[in-house]
Amino acid sequence: MKIGILTQPLKANYGGILQNWALQQVLIKLGHEPITIDLLPQPSLSRFILSTVKSLILWFIPSKRRKFIRWHYKRSPLFEKFVENKIRKTDVCHRYSMDLVQKYHLDALIVGSDQIWRPIYNRDVLYDMFLRFAKDFKGKKIAYAASFGVGQWEFTEEQTRICSSLVQMFDAVSVREESGVRLCEEYLKINAIPVLDPTFLVEKEAYLKLCSHVPKREEAFLAAYVLDASSEVEDVIKEEARKMGIMVRRYSADATAELTVEEWISIFRDASFIVTDSFHGTVFSIIFGKPFRCVANIERGNARFLDLLGKYKARTFEKWQIQSLTFLKESFN
Repeated sequence: MKIGILTQPLKANYGGILQNWALQQVLIKLGHEPITIDLLPQPSLSRFILSTVKSLILWFIPSKRRKFIRWHYKRSPLFEKFVENKIRKTDVCHRYSMDLVQKYHLDALIVGSDQIWRPIYNRDVLYDMFLRFAKDFKGKKIAYAASFGVGQWEFTEEQTRICSSLVQMFDAVSVREESGVRLCEEYLKINAIPVLDPTFLVEKEAYLKLCSHVPKREEAFLAAYVLDASSEVEDVIKEEARKMGIMVRRYSADATAELTVEEWISIFRDASFIVTDSFHGTVFSIIFGKPFRCVANIERGNARFLDLLGKYKARTFEKWQIQSLTFLKESFN
């Protein structure tokens, strides 16, 4: 079955890119032909103008300066090679449409994973993540490990009404956090099952193979993979480094990213200890069996940390892997 995958743009996001790669690997093993719709959106003209004007005004207030948004987004060269060589994808597009479904002869559409159902991260494509553009599509419609990111409802009344109507047309719905099951039932009026992030469905050996060409760091070090610097995270880093008597190596993502995807994976292969406020930083600490401390990033979504750490402490990943794979197998029957 030819399956189109919709997820957040494959830009400067290590976890976002790897969850998409992992989902493709699983679908390929199940005998399908997945392809990710390579959306690199551009803001609406009105939003671009308003944002530019606001950024110009704030530029004269040093403490409030911010980056100007781009009219055309481009993928960083750090990520471009991995996306081009390791992920099956469509040509770059700036909006979702049924033309893509027809061009690539898709038999099914799957939305997920990551925070695709969180409005603040999907301002211009939220309804697309509920497949409004494919409302009349007759093939399978699946949500795999869709995440709201938080445990409370963030949709407006209008968004709730529209998305609730659209999701009724799905053949199967799964969410990444158990809190999402409750949100689906209470606000979208559908039954959903909890599953694991796709990265947990691929064996560690596959990740080791991806970064096998990256030289191994032999010295002991604490890897601090931090997305949002804070005094709380810094105190944890210093405390753990002092206790272990090892050096600290610092890493980040987004605009300050300095590693290729393969080099990023090697952090978790080589580190002696990891401190992170990242969801996928926590995921890969677990996959590689490394001791770690997670400082939950509330602004980026706290529920996903609580859910993940709950499963980790209960040592129930094998059970969840079986349930997740079963969901994918049965969804396309």
